[in-house]
Amino acid sequence: MRYLAKHALSIKGENKLMKIVVIGGGWAGCAAAIAAAKQGADVTLLERTDSLLGTGLVGGIFRNNGRYTATEEMIAMGCGEMFHAMDACTTHTNVEFPGHNHASLYNIATIEPTVQRALAAAGVDVRYMIRIAEVDMDGARILAVKTHENKGNIRFEADAFVETTGTSGVVAVCNKYGNACSMMPRRNSSRRSPRQASPRSPASQSPGGALNSTCCRPLSARRAARSAWGCSYGNRNSTAPKPSSA
Repeated sequence: MRYLAKHALSIKGENKLMKIVVIGGGWAGCAAAIAAAKQGADVTLLERTDSLLGTGLVGGIFRNNGRYTATEEMIAMGCGEMFHAMDACTTHTNVEFPGHNHASLYNIATIEPTVQRALAAAGVDVRYMIRIAEVDMDGARILAVKTHENKGNIRFEADAFVETTGTSGVVAVCNKYGNACSMMPRRNSSRRSPRQASPRSPASQSPGGALNSTCCRPLSARRAARSAWGCSYGNRNSTAPKPSSA
């Protein structure tokens, strides 16, 4: 962030704060927004849903294994706002269970408002329900990012943009490039149109074309049938036949 600090100060000298737009309100986006605001920038954080932290609202585990050292290093370097928020919401510390040593667990019901307060204290402008779909370019330089026209075609200009859309990618991206996110439901790639198929995707190389939700590996026949019926989040509106119990 040293370069950002110098650049922000140079713009301040011209009576103008450096404008930063952060796209994605997960842990990385919130941390980036606060870090930029601390350097004197005017920061807007855009989140596509109605809540912050994304997959950070799923498990609530931190300081486990090597992350303990990483956490303490970040705090020592002055970038500990997010970890202070976790500590404030911690319900268990020094927990041991298979695969995880000296873990801490934060309360996923209270962590988001705690992070919201940290962002407000830093002066970050948080916008919810904003999905960025378009980019305005001037050669190789990004001038602005925009929502889709059916979402108002809202335009956000800035001097710099930080993309932190993280692990919750949309299904279309995974179908196109063959890389799944940690929260994506299982789905049957045979339901894609031919235009969506990609030679890079393992779906075109595996029988049945069904993908594992986390690493796109071929599923077993039974799991593939279950995937075709509905996703792991309980989508029972699929027209595919329900798998038999055999």
